[in-house]
Amino acid sequence: MPLKRKRSNVAVEMKTFNGKQDTYLVMKIDGAYHVFVEVEAKEAARDCDPTFKKGNTRRIWAKLWAKP
Repeated sequence: MPLKRKRSNVAVEMKTFNGKQDTYLVMKIDGAYHVFVEVEAKEAARDCDPTFKKGNTRRIWAKLWAKP
């Protein structure tokens, strides 16, 4: 599936908001809002790399980030 080309020079703003049950990460891109539920970095790393059992969370994220 080809990637959709995005406009260049578009500002991305981010803020977190605390709801009654969750924390939300909200990105504002060119007037549009995109909402994500925040999770613990270690929990997310384990979800993205099942081989990650314990250890340094930054190291596993650096490994995941470097993947194409």
